[in-house]
Amino acid sequence: MKQIDFKNDLTSAENVLRGETYDFMAKYLAVGQLCSLAETNPGIFRLKTVSILKSLFTNAIVYRQTQAYFLHKETANTLCRLAVYPQNTPVAMEARRSIMDLLQTAKGRTHRAVAEALGSLPFTIEGPAIRNGHGKNIPVVSWQDLLRETGVVLCDAPFFMGRSLVGVTSNPGRILVVKLAGADHSPQSLHTETDWLYHMRNGNYAFPVKFHIPQPLEVQSSPLFQLQDIPVPVPENRELHPDRHAIAFLAGQDYFLYPNESVPEKRLDSHTFKEVLFRNAFLFGRLSSLGILHVAPIPLFHNRVQGFRRDDHGLYEWQRAGRLDRWLESCLHPNFGVSGIRDFEHFESFNGESRMLYPHMGTQLLSLFLVTGSYFRNKDTNRVGFDGEGNPMDARDCFNKPLLMELLDGIFSHYYLGFVGRKFTGRAPLNLDGLSTRMVDEMGVDRFMEEILRVADQQAMTDETFFRFLEQRGFSKEDANCLKRGEEDITLFTGPHLGGFNQRISIPELIESVGTMAALCIYGKYCDLSGQA
Repeated sequence: MKQIDFKNDLTSAENVLRGETYDFMAKYLAVGQLCSLAETNPGIFRLKTVSILKSLFTNAIVYRQTQAYFLHKETANTLCRLAVYPQNTPVAMEARRSIMDLLQTAKGRTHRAVAEALGSLPFTIEGPAIRNGHGKNIPVVSWQDLLRETGVVLCDAPFFMGRSLVGVTSNPGRILVVKLAGADHSPQSLHTETDWLYHMRNGNYAFPVKFHIPQPLEVQSSPLFQLQDIPVPVPENRELHPDRHAIAFLAGQDYFLYPNESVPEKRLDSHTFKEVLFRNAFLFGRLSSLGILHVAPIPLFHNRVQGFRRDDHGLYEWQRAGRLDRWLESCLHPNFGVSGIRDFEHFESFNGESRMLYPHMGTQLLSLFLVTGSYFRNKDTNRVGFDGEGNPMDARDCFNKPLLMELLDGIFSHYYLGFVGRKFTGRAPLNLDGLSTRMVDEMGVDRFMEEILRVADQQAMTDETFFRFLEQRGFSKEDANCLKRGEEDITLFTGPHLGGFNQRISIPELIESVGTMAALCIYGKYCDLSGQA
């Protein structure tokens, strides 16, 4: 086809998009045509086309359509293709400017469409192949056998930290961690952790910041074993695997020191917290760029109560901007801290395109933001829920807004540096002042405390599960026994949550900022790989 025919196609599509008589489907098809042309013939585009494309984001008729997100996504894809075509400089610059403006000003589904388009600029990341070094035979050992075979000498009796037995060793600054599988956990997760520990310790990785990788220990040449006896009483609220599957490793003494500690004597000052937060943001970014994903920096759920009967298990998909379940509880024990990123059982090797990486990057950034908010809330853990008169607790005075803004900015800049490999330059299309204000208002006041146990969820439980479920959420045995399973919906006060039950998140600005930041990282990496940095 001659070049003039492509230009005629361009003009025809422009006329459809400008014309008021064309319906939504005609405009969608016209945008699709322009998107194809932007891939095959970007040099024929002109500034006028960019202006027409951008106008679709403010077109009220388009915006009101149920399927507007898909048209906006295709429009944003077109602008992104033009933005990274260096031979048509004026058009590329205007398309880039339009994208950045939209990231700054667009809301809701429109913002999602633009961020996802920028986060889909194509490149591939190949993660490492992880060797499974475990045999079929899992040795059964006693506690004393474990200490004898590993040569570890403890200074005192071990104690529980979560589901791990921890002991202070005679080696200064080192602790022994015996991590036991949970009741609902497969031993495979422990396999995964030791596989990654070996890989990260023996691979040719160099990190310019502190990142302590624990040293795995073996018993009878196996990292995985069954612990025959536990030398101290198991706390009542610990549900361990009946076969007592476990792994053991040596870690630094700060391995269990979390960035957002609430215990006064463990709490980090703001300077140290900032250093720990920024260092981990860098590490999350750097590991992701290497195809090493930590998929659970903190546990995030949209709906825990329905998790057992939902296809998504109630897990949080941040792009959907739904209610975030028990945000403060999710931040109790983040999988990163003073020693760096931890809990390698949540590591996965990523092999694929950038558009599949984008959601994971957003999850990591969101987790860092939430832990930041919890750092302020944990100044006073007594102010949670409702006061004596039934009013939401107001803990906004626990927040330092200028410091919060500095932390949000630093999370992005250090994550970007880790992922892209260079500092972000220019002005980011972010409103951190507005975001920090909204975070203080919503994270500082516990407006949303309720979740609802639906009749359908109750009917899927046994009586034993039903009563245990209620007791775990604050019901006394007497109160729980007064309720009949499956009779009516039950309102539970389990928050604070960010948003009402089965509603939208109460801080949409948080989701939009996360999307923008993840997209900018993808864009920066794409520019470097394509020689446009």
